[in-house]
Amino acid sequence: MRRCFTFLLAATFVITASTLSDDKKKKNADPAEIGSRDINKRSLNFYSPEREIALGDELAHEAEITARILRDPLVRGYVKEVADRVARNSDLQTPVRVYIVDSDLIAAFALPGGHFFVTIGLLRETRSEAELAGVVAHEIAHVAARHCTRQMSRTQLWNYLSLPLGFVSGPVAAGVRSGMMLAVPLSFLKFSRNFEREADELGLQYDYASGYDPAAMVDFFERMKAREKEKDHGSIAKVFSSHPMTRDRIVAAEKTIEESLPSRDQYVVTTWRFEEVRQHLHQMEVDRIRAEKIYGPDPLGRKNPSQIGTLFGWPN
Repeated sequence: MRRCFTFLLAATFVITASTLSDDKKKKNADPAEIGSRDINKRSLNFYSPEREIALGDELAHEAEITARILRDPLVRGYVKEVADRVARNSDLQTPVRVYIVDSDLIAAFALPGGHFFVTIGLLRETRSEAELAGVVAHEIAHVAARHCTRQMSRTQLWNYLSLPLGFVSGPVAAGVRSGMMLAVPLSFLKFSRNFEREADELGLQYDYASGYDPAAMVDFFERMKAREKEKDHGSIAKVFSSHPMTRDRIVAAEKTIEESLPSRDQYVVTTWRFEEVRQHLHQMEVDRIRAEKIYGPDPLGRKNPSQIGTLFGWPN
């Protein structure tokens, strides 16, 4: 009887979630509604916005002390400008805080509450500001849609339903649930396929609403997908292995651009600021190599990939 009730409750949740998901897709497909819609309405989430922001602050603090953050005002200021522009044209309700990670890995990710991390490797890999904005838009979409805590909530629900009802109660039950909550964030960067598709669609909308060419976002991820097949791709982003850009997702993204984003006569593709930062990063690398020849390797190890990959479980 107990198992039957658990099964029925789980089945009801699946049917309801599916129905709500279909309704949300119809409502959120129009980029003209950005900012005036609630993309998280009726989504399962055990975390209040305040609690989610607190979680993001804690994770960002961990990331900041684990990663090697580049304190360069020119680079950070530029990326902040791009991120702010995208955020203003998104459903995000919190300010964006930008961190530049001194690493050759091609990676970017965002944490709850609007903490956005991007590596020097990614800045060097992007070929235009529109490509950079596309990556930023995708990550901002994950935060705006609250994918981290929504996924954590689903995991907690299924873990709870898998326990015999009434078997654990009182302080022990609270301890079990608390333990699950602590374990789930370790894999929060690897989202479900549905969440990735939603971030693709929303990200393309945000990119488009910000004036950028949304096709650049697809171009960048396609290039990353192609490079995965190369023999030597050690610098390819560990985070992109958590967000695999499959052929189905690329086709769906192209369909979104064709059917949902009206064509414009002009898009922002790149800017002099993008080129300035690229030249600045190149000069920084030249200076580092010259200094190593004279003084030896950097004692702080800034040539090596950041330890941040270990923190978030990216493969070595």
